[in-house]
Amino acid sequence: MTITINIKQTHNYIYTDRPTDVGFIIYITPLQTAVTRNAHYIIMIDNSPSMQGEKLNTAVQSAQKLLLSLPQGNFVTIIVFSNHPEIRYQGPSGVLVNFDVGKGYTTRFYEAINFAIDLAKRSQMPTKIILLTDGKPTDKRNVKDYEKIDIPPNIQIISIGIGKDYNENILKRLADKSAGTFYHVNEPSQLPNIFEREKTSSTFAYNLQLLVPQNFMPHNYDLPIRIPIVDKLIAVYGNLVVPAGNSPYVVTFTANYTDPVDNRQKTVTKTITLQRADPQIVENYIDRDSLAEIRYYRMLREYADALYTGKDTTKILNQLKEIAEETKRPELIEETKRLGSDKKSDLSEITRKMRS
Repeated sequence: MTITINIKQTHNYIYTDRPTDVGFIIYITPLQTAVTRNAHYIIMIDNSPSMQGEKLNTAVQSAQKLLLSLPQGNFVTIIVFSNHPEIRYQGPSGVLVNFDVGKGYTTRFYEAINFAIDLAKRSQMPTKIILLTDGKPTDKRNVKDYEKIDIPPNIQIISIGIGKDYNENILKRLADKSAGTFYHVNEPSQLPNIFEREKTSSTFAYNLQLLVPQNFMPHNYDLPIRIPIVDKLIAVYGNLVVPAGNSPYVVTFTANYTDPVDNRQKTVTKTITLQRADPQIVENYIDRDSLAEIRYYRMLREYADALYTGKDTTKILNQLKEIAEETKRPELIEETKRLGSDKKSDLSEITRKMRS
């Protein structure tokens, strides 16, 4: 086994006469690592007129450095897109490649993302798609069109928006649907660090699927929870309302994955038994620290949803700051203080916080 499941829960005891809202933090914990092999990186670069100059040059250099620095034994596809997607490199990692990006005249983003997804479907390899753009799509502009895209379980999308003229809702939705991350970039000089951050040199699991109990509601991942390349500890925050009753309640979490050491399919399971008790015992044994942390991620999800749909966020943000203080975690407090100035920056910060 290269991973295990560890769990924190807010309640060890649950009510008999009423439902109990139990919070869980599920940790996918690394046990053993292997050098990343047989993964597919698809790098998509917008080459529309607005990208020309420093933005495009920096994007190309960042892609070249990533391709060169990835461990050998992986596969890389570089796509430029504007009028239509075009493959400019397809081959092994660990090599220096020069490629001509050319110049387009539109931003056929919907066509490009479907092109990349089809490539990944055919390869069936664990795939990370890194896409960057600075403009709004000219083919499909409604975010609902992107919500309908079927993203296979072997794909994770890392979306990067440069400047102020792209559609952040589309980039965030693609990232959320694939357990990925959305980055908002003000300056092209930020790109090399982002590409370096998304490089995977060692892996703990491939094509992981976390199976959760019915009615379990995760806050920082969308269902179903599927992560193609696991290269760090994963924390899933969520809640489960346990119905009233007299018998203990059994909760099971299961992770199916491919072991990168021997390339075999494996399963790891963690079961928690919640005992029934009278209200005083239930409330005396609540883990208040875990409760505050889970409430924070639940409210962070609510804040992101309000931003995404264009609702007023003032009240939610104030509540989020209060809950951050309750967690007593300095990093959450400081990161929450940075929210509220710009929608693009906030949605970017939230997706990174959700998946960190």
